[in-house]
This record gives sequence, C-alpha cells and structure tokens, in this order.
Amino acid sequence: MTDHRSEQTGRPAGSARRRALAVSAVLLAGLQASTGLAAAQERERPAAAGGLDWRLCATTAVNWPIKNDTRSECAELTVPMDYARPGGRKIEIAVSRVRATRPGATGAPIVASLGGPGFSNISDSVSMTQRGLAGLNTDHDFIGLDLRGSGYSDHVSCDERPRTEPAPTAPEKVFKKADFDQQAEFNRRCAAVDPEFVRQITPENAARDIDRLRAALGAEKINFYGASFGTAIGMAHHSLFDRRTERMWLDSVVPPKRDWPAMDAGTEAAGKVYGAPFVTWLAGRDADHHLGADEATVRLRLGELRGELEQRPRIAGGVRLDGYWVVEQVGRPEEEWADAAAKLAAVRRGDTPPAPSAAPSSVRPFGLDKPRSGFNSLQYNAMFCNTARGNRGFGDLWAAREARREADPLTGGTEFSPWCAKWPLKAKGAEPAPGGSALQLSGHLHEIVTPYAWAEQARDATGGTLLTILDDGHASLPSSSCAGKAVTFFRTGQRAEGTCGGGEQP
Repeated sequence: MTDHRSEQTGRPAGSARRRALAVSAVLLAGLQASTGLAAAQERERPAAAGGLDWRLCATTAVNWPIKNDTRSECAELTVPMDYARPGGRKIEIAVSRVRATRPGATGAPIVASLGGPGFSNISDSVSMTQRGLAGLNTDHDFIGLDLRGSGYSDHVSCDERPRTEPAPTAPEKVFKKADFDQQAEFNRRCAAVDPEFVRQITPENAARDIDRLRAALGAEKINFYGASFGTAIGMAHHSLFDRRTERMWLDSVVPPKRDWPAMDAGTEAAGKVYGAPFVTWLAGRDADHHLGADEATVRLRLGELRGELEQRPRIAGGVRLDGYWVVEQVGRPEEEWADAAAKLAAVRRGDTPPAPSAAPSSVRPFGLDKPRSGFNSLQYNAMFCNTARGNRGFGDLWAAREARREADPLTGGTEFSPWCAKWPLKAKGAEPAPGGSALQLSGHLHEIVTPYAWAEQARDATGGTLLTILDDGHASLPSSSCAGKAVTFFRTGQRAEGTCGGGEQP
C-alpha cells in the first residue's frame, strides 16, 4: 500500500501519529483512457444490445482479482462525464454481472457497492455470491461496478510527494500542520491534472451512472445493496432515482451529510466506550499505579499527561511518546492492561517506560478491510470533498479538534482528518430525503468505523427503517446471523425493525 491508509479499514489510519502519506514520485498520468478491461482493438467492436458487450471477466479484465472465477462477466458502460452536459465528453465505467442461476429469472437486478471510496468495487458482484445473501442470486443478477475515478473505470493517477518531517519532539500541532500542508499540496496538484473530470467525482454522479447502467440492463427498476461508503451512493440514488428503485438495504451507514470534523467527532464518541473499562480497572488499582482512586481522577490525570506530551513529546527507546501514545495505551486490549498501566505510570513520573511492545491500533476510523492494489487517493478525497461544506482550512479543522479535546481531555480530539485540505473544487450534492421505495438500514450498535449514530441520522433524513444489530461488526451483515432478514427483504419487501443479535453465522 502506498499511502499509509489503514489496512484494517481502508481509509487513513487513525493510529498514525503523523498521518504521513507515502514518499513517492509524482506521476501526472492524466485521465486514464484505458480501463484495462479490453485491448485497444476490442474497443472498436460494436456494443451488444443495450450498450453492454459482456465477456468473461477472468479473460477480459487485466489482473482480475478473483481466482478461478468462471461466472462473472464484465463490460464497459459509456456515460457523460458531466450530466449537466450529456452531449459533451464521455467516460467509461467498468461493470460486472453474475447472472441469476434460475433459468428465466425475472427479479430486478441487485447492484452492490460494498465500500470505498478509492477502491475497486467491480468484483462486489462476485463477493455477493460468497456471503449470506448468495441465495438471492437464484432470482436476481448481481451487479458490481468501479465507481468513476477508481479501479478499471476512467480515473486520474497522481501520487503523493515526500514531505519534510517535523522534529520528533515538535508539538502535536506542528505535526498536524505538516499533514495538512502535504495534503493541500496533493489536492491542488492532482485536481489540476484534469479538474473538469475530478469535479464530477461525487456520490450523486455515481448514482447517475448506476441509473444509466439500469437502462443499459433493460431493467425498469433495480435493487441496491450498499455497505460502508456504498451507503453514500445508495442515499444519493434514493434521493435522485427513488421511482426507479424497488428495494434498497444499506448496512453500516455513513452520515447523510458528510464533513470530516463532524465524522471525526462521531468516531471519537463511538470509540470512547472502548477505553472506559481500562479507566475503571485503573481506579481499582491506585495503590499500584497512583493514577487515581476513582474514574474521574484517572481520566483527569491521564488527560493531563496527554496534554503535556502533546506540547512536549519525549523520545524513549526510539518511540515518540506524544498525546496519541497515551490514547493508544488506554485503548489496548484487556490482556495488555497491566503493561499499559506500568508504562503510563512510568511516563507520568518522568521515568523511561518499559521496553515498548508492538504499537496497538487506536480507535479505528471510517473505512473498510484490507485494500486492493491500485487504491486511488484522489478519488477518495474527491468523493468527500467536492460536495463538502467548508472545513478546507487548517484553522477550522484545528479549532474543531481543540473544542473536542477540551470537552474530553482524555479521548477528545484524537481524530484529525485533513483530506479536504484546501480542496480547490466544488459541486452540488443531493439533499437526502424520504421516498416511496422500500429503504432498509442496518447499524451495528457497538462499531467504531461507521458509528451507530450515523445510521440514526440517515434514518431520520431518509425515512428508512432501521435494524439495530447488537455487535461491533463493520459492514458485516451478510456474514452475520441477521443475513436472513436481508434475504427476506429483497424477496418480499418485508422490513426489519427492532434488534438482531448479529455476530458470525455458526
């Protein structure tokens, strides 16, 4: 992976103290005319009826990621780059299909978008056949696509440049400003490669591409299954094309209105509960560690230590001991609490802590599982930033971070997402709104990646029905014991309310 984004979540790593992007040479490749789905001579062949020339993905797509795949078919869909000018420049969107297994099946196709942005989603159609929703493939084609700007679809390639690292003992604000400045340079330079195209990378245009795909499939309506960032695409489609949607299920929902300071606050609020048991444990062991005999005192003293190390970090054993180091100790698993307590107590006394163990992951921010190669940072930023409201300057971001830090000195302000730093483009987003089609949401009560509160916000904005899954999984509905509710929903339209146990299927 080339930009230090979290392998666990697929977005910028929350535990990275510097959030430094990768050191790489600049490749101003411009808009990639070739999507890799077919050789140049194949592009000249006329498309089949409906505008899609379906071919076996395994033999058509370069480096197709699914081994021994004999079912999925791929094609390229031509769409307007700018839907306000449908007769203007065109781009290619790579799509896939896994046909329904029952001969003569007439169920509306299910379009899947299982995460992102920045990742290739074209094989989501295959992934659906390997999970708890696979039974739906008897009567419904499964459809996947690479969103514009990513994967095999037309995109801009542009890499990060190296930056000058602050001194290891510089205050936290200096590191965050360096992160912001590097991101601002990337945004300015890479958006300038093809600004007309980059401006059109939005969830709303992805939804418009899906509606063009619906028409090319010859379907009056589609079903849609979205997870994680795919829920942003789903909500945009729900706002724009409600009458062309039969049923939609959105799992691990992103907020209906997205800006990074608000999302950082949501992530911190959800993650706060994970440090609470350790604080309680410490309060019962004041005689050993002298960090406080009650939870309020423990939180106060650890918050003071965090603030001290943010302003004056230390270096011990090659490890930078800063404010994030304190938060990382608080978030360690139970079997490591004694070690974390000893380290915190030692550093608070001014001593050198015991030899460091492997750095644990702190609160996981929004994102997905391990990314595939070819992650597109520019598409990631464009999807969020083109329609974001403000918060493109360092002062605003830092002020929001400091307000959260002041409200909760121990865990507030742990997230700082500079991905829209001085983003130069703007586009109009669609307002989320209720509709007439069947919309089902599911939120995982204890997860951090997309906090449950975001699902509640989406329910209120869209009028969808919310199922509460009692686990901490992210986008894990198809592999959970609740998957049958989604199967029933797509087959009958029966919505699911209340709670479901969640967890892995036996």
